Amino acid sequence: MNKKKLFIIGVLGLSLLTFSSFKVKEHVNSVSKSVKYQNGLIVYATYIGMKDDGYAFEKKAKNGAIVSFTFHHIEPAALKKYDLKSDALKGSLFKITFNKDDNFTEDTQDDKHTITDLEKS
Repeated sequence: MNKKKLFIIGVLGLSLLTFSSFKVKEHVNSVSKSVKYQNGLIVYATYIGMKDDGYAFEKKAKNGAIVSFTFHHIEPAALKKYDLKSDALKGSLFKITFNKDDNFTEDTQDDKHTITDLEKS
């Protein structure tokens, strides 16, 4: 009789641990989904020029691939520093500080990455 009680308590304990871990996972996922904005990110990239939809930059990744960035928004203070509409800055390396909004969907394609500061390197 004692062994039967211990067995039942053990099964109930394992069940409780199993079900509680699923609940924790849901909580962790909901917390990570609520974080959408990242401010003050920095990337060093070469200015390619203006595109119809924004300011284009490129950089070489560690694996050798070329990574393209197009920023659709730029704060006025950053835009005052350099005339990005001019061809004179094409090929220049910049330190780009930007805010990233991960609320990107295929339907809207509105990533809202905003350049907050530019420094020529």
